[in-house]
Amino acid sequence: MPETNMPSNNRIALLRNTDIFRDLPDEELLRLSARMIERSYPPNHAIVREGAAGDAMFIIVDGKVEIRKRDPENNDLDVTITSLGDGAVFGEIALLTGNPRTATVMAIGNTKVLVLSKDDFDILLHEHQSLSIALSRIVAERIEEMKNRESPGTVSLNTLKHDEAIMACVPEQLVRKNKILPTSYANGKITLAVVDTRNVTAIDEIKRMVQQKYPKVFFDLVVVNEDDFLKFMDAEYKGLVHPQGDEALDIESFIDSMDHIQSDILKEFAFEEGSDDDLGIPDIEKEAEGAPIIKLTNSIIAMALKKGASDIHIEPMEKEVRVRYRIDGDLHEEMVLPKKIQLPLISRVKIISKLDITERRMPQDGRITIRMGNKSVDFRVSTVPAKFGEKICTRILDKTNTTLGLDKLISHPPVLGIVREMIKKPYGIIYVTGPTGSGKSTTLYSALAEINDVKRNISTVEDPIEYDLRGVNQIQVNHDIGLDFARVLRAFLRQDPDVILVGETRDMETAKIAVEAALTGHLVFTTLHANDAPGTFMRLTEMGIEPFLVSASIIGVVAQRLIRKICQNCKQPYEDPAALQFLGLPPGTTLYKGKGCDVCGKSGVKGRIGVYEVLNVDEQIRHLIAEGADTLAIRDAALAGGMVSLKEYCLILLKEGAISVEELLRTVVVQS
Repeated sequence: MPETNMPSNNRIALLRNTDIFRDLPDEELLRLSARMIERSYPPNHAIVREGAAGDAMFIIVDGKVEIRKRDPENNDLDVTITSLGDGAVFGEIALLTGNPRTATVMAIGNTKVLVLSKDDFDILLHEHQSLSIALSRIVAERIEEMKNRESPGTVSLNTLKHDEAIMACVPEQLVRKNKILPTSYANGKITLAVVDTRNVTAIDEIKRMVQQKYPKVFFDLVVVNEDDFLKFMDAEYKGLVHPQGDEALDIESFIDSMDHIQSDILKEFAFEEGSDDDLGIPDIEKEAEGAPIIKLTNSIIAMALKKGASDIHIEPMEKEVRVRYRIDGDLHEEMVLPKKIQLPLISRVKIISKLDITERRMPQDGRITIRMGNKSVDFRVSTVPAKFGEKICTRILDKTNTTLGLDKLISHPPVLGIVREMIKKPYGIIYVTGPTGSGKSTTLYSALAEINDVKRNISTVEDPIEYDLRGVNQIQVNHDIGLDFARVLRAFLRQDPDVILVGETRDMETAKIAVEAALTGHLVFTTLHANDAPGTFMRLTEMGIEPFLVSASIIGVVAQRLIRKICQNCKQPYEDPAALQFLGLPPGTTLYKGKGCDVCGKSGVKGRIGVYEVLNVDEQIRHLIAEGADTLAIRDAALAGGMVSLKEYCLILLKEGAISVEELLRTVVVQS
């Protein structure tokens, strides 16, 4: 932890006010002051932990801590014994006895302490008899206190943080019956205020109820006095908790009033001078739970849905916060917000994504799910630390897309027929290639949807699970516990699978197991990063997969891109002989482009369509792969066998009037 410098006079005054050191002479206090080190701790950081070695004692210079012990009757809960503030001392008994720490001391705000090591403490005990007497008196007082205490130390409910959404998780009738109230969420834990810690059954019931809304959270137990609990329920509770939770995203009603919402919301903020770094976590949490920030976050999400965005980017700049949407493949700036909104806005998104708002130095991944009538939309949230603060990218995953089917994705019937023949094969491997955001996952899910029936055992391993597929066993990768693609794949082979989907082939181990699965009678789908279909084989060779294994296992490759469509509302024909000659099209071919209208936002394009290059591996190509032939030879053989290249597919769409020349040139490389 960072060390700071506190004036020696202030240190001496602090030491003189403690029970232990008040009898020491000034010159010895000065020597003691020189031995002590200052340390600062952020909120929700453990200064010492229960069971750790007692190798130092601490004096609180500024801040507040809680003393917590593990509940002996329920190991999932921590009991808050008491709280300590400025000038309090802790850790001296462990130094005196030499035993491990008997409790955890947690900073609940920005806390600064003075630390005295065991070696310096032993020297003081040896040199000053008055210090030994003071310690003996303190030990005796604590023993007497423990004898008179019938239950763990209690805290006042009014001193705890109150979070309306957390408290509303449990009905008032059940709270009053069991005298247990969830009060707030911080650092991955929910605080439970409990009158009787021995009521384990009721505590477990409340935990299960809370976890229905907040899965995978942990709990801290705080003991409160019964009279204090009842007074709080009769007074403050009714004013805090309302029937609805504050995290409800009423998207349908919100979308109808989008036009002036940004200016209306910003009027509710009161901006003050000062640095964002001056705000502690409790202050940020309070701002993030305020009505204006909740409205702003909901409006950003609702506007993205209204405009058909695929991604939301919240990007901290030097003096402002930029919000951009990716619509039809291009990013558009939607809002530029004041810098003061940055921390509350990012914290709000992290809260509803179940992320740790105290962690700003490491990337995090989370997920939000909302419902709009019968429609369910997932948001995959990713945070990364950038120069001017945390950047958030949110991928919008509309689950209804998985019901479209391959015929809604692949518009050219001959190519669609080849893909459908490929996915009907009983075993082998099919690779889908393309850059990030090219629709590979949608193609894979649509393929699975066409062959999904009760007679097939279909399993997927994904990172993350983007869509829910009915009747399919979907596994989420978890690298933190060693659950990677390769490990799940090995487990799948013991689960009697018919079809296996691997979200992405990233390394040699995953690629090899996928090939082996295809060779042993399973149909395998997976994605791979390659520029085109013939380039897939060179990519696999670079990953260390032997060419003969690839040739023996592969069914085919689908390479794809997404390209923007001409707006059908303002579509108009035109002639461009030079473009026709460059593209190799017959003279007189009609070209189309969008003029720009209100429907497409004056851009001339609306929506996107897939461009596909499907390589169906025949015997000739299989021999070339086994021999380690280069990409050009495989491409020539595939084209001779009837493969439609990405360029040719684009030209088909161009002649149909679906795309413009400009979009074709943006998507594929064209050589004249």
